[in-house]
Amino acid sequence: MSQHPSGSGQQGFTVVEALVGVMLLSVGAMALGAMLLRASRSAIVAATSVQATASLNAEVSRLNAVPFSELTVGTTCQTINEPPAPHTRCTTVNSISSKTHEVIIVITPSGNSLMKPDTVKFRRAKGGGNSALNTP
Repeated sequence: MSQHPSGSGQQGFTVVEALVGVMLLSVGAMALGAMLLRASRSAIVAATSVQATASLNAEVSRLNAVPFSELTVGTTCQTINEPPAPHTRCTTVNSISSKTHEVIIVITPSGNSLMKPDTVKFRRAKGGGNSALNTP
């Protein structure tokens, strides 16, 4: 704040001081906006990741419940378009031997370039009983 040179004793802001103040506020607002945008993207990635993990877990549980003799060797893909996390789920069953199958599940998020595909791989072995949980 500066005093007017006229000697009238009035105090106030000059136009330059007001412009500098507005400029500082606008720079701060832009920085805050960029930080909010980054936080929003991180939240979207986290939510999509949780959804993909839940989908992987559900598919692993489903395939573990299927009797070994009913596991079909080959690849199947299913596209899910519903929000909150549209994705494509591909399941591949490979026959390692007559008593062992390898299962690979790949979840590929669609519509979100920040997310990468997520994969889980496990083996299923032919049990002695008919229990889906492979317990004696």
